[in-house]
Amino acid sequence: MSKASHEDGSVAATARRAPSHIILATDFSARCDRAQDRAVQLAIQWNASLTAVHALTDMALTEDTSVRDAYRRAAMRNAASLREELACVDGLRSAVIEEEGPVDWVVLEIAARERAELIVTGIARSGPLAQVLVGSNVTALARNSPIPLLVVKKRVLDTDQRVFVATDLSESSKPALMVALRWFGLRRLGLFHGFEPPYRGFAHDSADYDRQFETISLDQCRDFLREVAGEEAIAKFDIVARRGDPVMGLQVLTNDADTDLVIVGTHGRTGLLHALVGSVASRILEAVPSDILVVPSSQR
Repeated sequence: MSKASHEDGSVAATARRAPSHIILATDFSARCDRAQDRAVQLAIQWNASLTAVHALTDMALTEDTSVRDAYRRAAMRNAASLREELACVDGLRSAVIEEEGPVDWVVLEIAARERAELIVTGIARSGPLAQVLVGSNVTALARNSPIPLLVVKKRVLDTDQRVFVATDLSESSKPALMVALRWFGLRRLGLFHGFEPPYRGFAHDSADYDRQFETISLDQCRDFLREVAGEEAIAKFDIVARRGDPVMGLQVLTNDADTDLVIVGTHGRTGLLHALVGSVASRILEAVPSDILVVPSSQR
């Protein structure tokens, strides 16, 4: 696959503004309805163009010509129906594209060609999109996409949404925070950091040791915010640092805080950000009940 990228396609460039072009990856089924509603909402909110993309995948085809032709005709009908539906949305600039090939290949190629700045899709339990969003293909998409990927689980949100940025405080996690600030503002932003104190097993009082390390971690989070967003941003962020498995910690946090969106970066050095591009990516998507925005590292 040609990994075409934008001339200014770094995350740093993307984070200077809200997206002007959004890709919706859809299989035309009801399981993508929430993703479609969310993509439309964001396109209108940000005055962005929206391109819906459907991949005619080999898995749905057989050697039987009649079956292949029937599948393609059905896809064309669904595409025409979606074009008509999107055309009826006031203030929305939209298009629908169908191309043959693996879903992740088609989505990334069209995103590059259209100079899109965000890919939106939904959780699929079966069918072509499931292969993108669980298992090894989510790793390939997270690693190869030069633009953020929004995985939608919740119904359409209002604009006063609750957003948490998950970070391991590494350099490569900064773009996630930048995107959060530029796209969603400071009104309801939080920062989550999962940590594991070193040499905890040797501590005489593990509870006291954990409290001390939590204080250190909170100070590190403030330093991280200060470096990326400036001194004034610190007071406006809810900062949460928790010991233990960052995936479980984030799951608890999103439920307790009624979080609408979690923003995570890829290629972080530890914890959640490393796990996201590793073998437990499907666990993260399963465990965290909010929408998830995956922001690639700018160091590519």
